Amino acid sequence: MNKRNVYNNFFDSDVWDLVLNENKELLIDFLTELRQEKKSKGTIYQYEKDIRGFLCFVYKKFSNKSILELSKKDFRKYSIFLTDDCNLSSARHNRILSAIRSWLNYCENDDELDYLNNAARKVKGLPKEPVREIYFLTDNQIEKLKNKLIEQKEFQKAALLAISYDSCARRAEIAQVEKFSFYDENRNNTNKVIGKRRKIFSLIYFDWTKECVKLWLNERGDDNIDSLWIIGSDDKVKKADAENIYNAFMYMRRLLAEIEGKETPFNVHSLRHSGLQNLSDGSHYMIKRLGLDKGFPIEKLKLIANHTDISTTSGYIKDNSIDELEGMFNIKIKD
Repeated sequence: MNKRNVYNNFFDSDVWDLVLNENKELLIDFLTELRQEKKSKGTIYQYEKDIRGFLCFVYKKFSNKSILELSKKDFRKYSIFLTDDCNLSSARHNRILSAIRSWLNYCENDDELDYLNNAARKVKGLPKEPVREIYFLTDNQIEKLKNKLIEQKEFQKAALLAISYDSCARRAEIAQVEKFSFYDENRNNTNKVIGKRRKIFSLIYFDWTKECVKLWLNERGDDNIDSLWIIGSDDKVKKADAENIYNAFMYMRRLLAEIEGKETPFNVHSLRHSGLQNLSDGSHYMIKRLGLDKGFPIEKLKLIANHTDISTTSGYIKDNSIDELEGMFNIKIKD
């Protein structure tokens, strides 16, 4: 994974150094309040990240004004920037605006600030977009992509692809994986990670992950970072985060398009769907290596996905009801 100085096209670490100190101090106060309210580390991190990006925009477009002086028109311009320039989804746009509103709500409630005009509250969020199409990758596609990454000596990306497929985990869970478990060749589970609703569990992994992680750790050598994922080089190495994982998958998407001559717009979450689907229909490489005649039933897929309710798991795999009806009566059902 390559080190980036910019994320989402609007945070810039060099600009951040020039941001108005008053705005930085207000952000620090707000984050302290969130910690006192016992908000999760992930929530606080996301608030900080979104607001830091916003303050870089304020520096560049609004002459580094105090956030207490910004108008509804200013926030509307930022809303348009997020959608038109950054091409963010409605959900992402609304989350960022919500973080800014919460920050300014905090400022309104601070008696020392005498701030009574949260203009961000007057800018409406965008309507929800239709549910995006799920792109399933076949076992063969994932193997081709894995082998190509290894051929290019992109071992970290190959390891990321393999464990995403093997574990069927979410991006935030994969970001928490540490390297120590992979030094034991007889082990098939990671360190404990924190999933949705604060559930704590290990991710499982199999042969493809072991193969790729071994190559990656041999190339990486010794360092004092526990995480399996890093960015940077030499003395500037640091732990990668969920955003870096997203960027790595965008690279893999382009690479698969080169291999196949067509684009499949998958992302890291597609690997969660694909892993569960292929374990369900029996096409997953591990089903073959276990010598099974068919895939796992949905009750067992629920365990792999770490879902509480089986109905949630059913939403991750393809609906084969039409195929089954056609087979039952030897007919073809048309759209």
